[in-house]
Parts: sequence; structure tokens; C-alpha cells
Amino acid sequence: MSFEGLAKILGKAENLLLAHPLCDYCLGRQFSSLCYGAGNDEKGKALKLILTMWSLIRHRESGETPEILRRLASTGFGPAMKTLQALGEEPPRQLSCYICGGALTRRRMEEVAEKAAEELREYEFRNLLVGARVPADVREREDELRAAFSIDTGEDIKEDITRGVGSALQRKFKVPVEYQNPDIVVLVDIFSGTYELQVNPLFIKGLYRKLQKNMPQTPWYCRYCWGRGCGKCNYTGREYPESVSELIGEPALKLFEALSYKFHGAGREDVDATVTGTGRPFILELKHPRKRFIDLTLLEKMVNENARGKVEISNLEYSSRRELRILKNLSPIASKTYEAVVEFDGDVDDEALRQVMEMFRDLMINQRTPRRVLRRRADKVRQKRVYYVEAEKLSDCVVKFRIKAQGGLYIKELIDGDEGRTEPNIAEIIGRRPLKIDLSVVEVEYPETGNSNL
Repeated sequence: MSFEGLAKILGKAENLLLAHPLCDYCLGRQFSSLCYGAGNDEKGKALKLILTMWSLIRHRESGETPEILRRLASTGFGPAMKTLQALGEEPPRQLSCYICGGALTRRRMEEVAEKAAEELREYEFRNLLVGARVPADVREREDELRAAFSIDTGEDIKEDITRGVGSALQRKFKVPVEYQNPDIVVLVDIFSGTYELQVNPLFIKGLYRKLQKNMPQTPWYCRYCWGRGCGKCNYTGREYPESVSELIGEPALKLFEALSYKFHGAGREDVDATVTGTGRPFILELKHPRKRFIDLTLLEKMVNENARGKVEISNLEYSSRRELRILKNLSPIASKTYEAVVEFDGDVDDEALRQVMEMFRDLMINQRTPRRVLRRRADKVRQKRVYYVEAEKLSDCVVKFRIKAQGGLYIKELIDGDEGRTEPNIAEIIGRRPLKIDLSVVEVEYPETGNSNL
């Protein structure tokens, strides 16, 4: 930069200070992009120091005290105050910074950082991110100042705050800053001296097997009182006393000291169906956890012991929001394999079973919303694919089917036809009416990975 350029910067800094008192941070921030490796307060002090020296030179040349020296002293800048005293003048009354009102100081940033650190010590985290709230009137004053003086070398005031508080917290906890997916966000308000912790969720993925029937995946509230409690539900507010999500989520809640949880399954099975084989993928989202570094074998052991004979989990791994999105997006198109033991109202013909196995191979099914779920699903026709059906007679009128189909196909209705709402269906080919269907999910397979893990 030429001497003319430097003089231009100093002239602009002088004009800013003649117009408004500015603290070191708010002055230096207007020229932030002109220097790297120094804080804005250091840049502001450097500019003020040069202006103080320049003022003394001008005084010696003219014998008059430049007004900028008095303005510098009014901001509390020590060298300017001492220089004025050396020239025989009393320092003027100190004024608050026009932009921040004196809120931006290293001491205040350290104080807010220490307040936040006291609470942060209760949490486990690998990284963090500091954010800042800035009052609208502070932003407006800075915007007006930059517009009036054509400043295009500044940065956002939030950068000053987050850099100052963030550096203090990093020194205390020795953890890196993470911008994309931080464990904890510390949202500070330097102007009120307060802070807020935003603890991001923890995600755990795995597989669950449901070993008993008549248990929903998530809590099922009473259809008559919707959870309030009534005579129909014996004042429990529920249709079923337990759910898969609670048997997994409640132990995790205690172990990770989280405030709440949300259970995400790769689809869901019927209440009266079991899940065997490899199990159904799930992701457990733990909200506001205090613990993050727990050995997941402890959770697996806790759940499997507490829910023995009901639910069993395996293949636990720490996951992410990205994998949750994959789970949600792939669930409708994942393939699922079922075993169904069906008792028919009469003897089943062997030739009819061979016809079923031949016909239901890579076959598109037109399935209207089953009657049993009409109260919670839109009444429309969905097209889903059956990949294969295998059949094994267990007795004259009992058949075990193994069915692989696209996610979202209702298997019971594929078997019984649901009074013609599913076409084609197995019952119409066999020519017998199902009396009882025992259904189990044995595998959930994703098209991307080729197995049941995400």
C-alpha cells in the first residue's frame, strides 16, 4: 500500500472518530479486512496510537492541539489522555462507544465465557460453536455509519463477539470449533451479559427385533380419550401398555442424561406382528444429552436385559442427522421380507400354491388403502411391487409363506385381499379364505447398501 493509501485510511479513521466516539473493537472492525492475525481491538488500538502520534506531530508544527486528540481521549484511550495532559490539557469526559455502547470489551467477553463454561462443564462434547445475538439498534447504527463513510473493509459485529468468546472457551476446554455439525452451540448476548446453550441431538442407529405380539412401535393412545384416560382404557390413556420405542428410548434417556427422545423406525410393523431375523433398522434421536461418549454395548445390554422376551437390539453405532434423512428417504422403497403362517378355511391345493409362487414374482400390486387404517391414512390406490412369494404347507390348511416386497405394501391384505381392495391377492388364487395370519418381519433391505444396515 502506498503512503497515499495509508493516509487515506488514517483520514477515514480520523473522520469516524470526529463524528462519533468508537471503542477499539468498533473502530478496528471498520478496517478488519486490511490486516490478518490481529483482533479488531488490536487494529483499533493501532489506529488510535498512530492518530495520537500524528496529532502530536501536528501540534508541534502548528502549536495547536488537534481536535482528534481530544476525541481519542474521550474514548478512554490511555496514550491520548496522557498526551493531552503532557500538553497541559485536562482529558475530556469519557463517552460510550456510539455503536456498541461500551459492551465490547475483553473483560466482558471473558465474563460471559466463564458463565457459559460453568454450565458447559456438565456436558460431554467434542466441539462447539459460538453464536451471538446483536440488538437491531446496534446493527442499524453501524450500517448507517458505514453508509455515511463509504466503508467496505469491515466485518459483521457478530464476528467480534464470537471470536472473543469462542477463543476464551477454546482455551478452557481445548476443543475445536465446528461450523457444520457442532455438539453444542453457545449463543451469547454480550449486551445483556447472558448466554444460552443449544445442545444438538445425539443419534444412535441399530436394529431391533420385536419378540412378542400386540406391542406397537411407538406409544398408541386410547382411541376414545386420546391419552386423557377413560373407562375404555382403564384410565391409562393407552391402547397398549408398552411400545418398542419406550423399551429402547427410556434406558437411553437415563444413560445419556437426555431431556427427551424421538424414535425413528425404517417403516413399522403391525401391532400383532413380530420382527425376527436380522431385525428392523432404527435411529434413536436423543435431545439435549449431557453424555455423548458412552460405550454403546452398555445401552445394548441394558435394553436387552430390561426388555427380555419383548424387544432385542443389536448393531448399535453412533449416527447422524444425515443418516436419519437417508432412513426416512429410503424406507418407502426399501424391500422387506416377511414370514406369514396362514390358516385357511379348508384344504389348500398344491397346484394352487405353485400358481401363487409363479404369479407373484416381480409383480406390481394395486392396493387401495386397507379398511383397518382408513381412519389414519388417505383412501387411495398405491402401486407396490412383490419380488417373490415362497410357500410351504405345514398341514392341509396351514401354509407358511415367505414374501419379499417393496416397503409400504400391506402384507395381510396381499394375503386376504381385503374384500377386493388389493389386486391381485393370494386368497383369490388359492380359492380359500384366511382365518388367521401370523406375520413376522424377517429382513429390511436398503437398495443403496444391499443389507439392513444404513
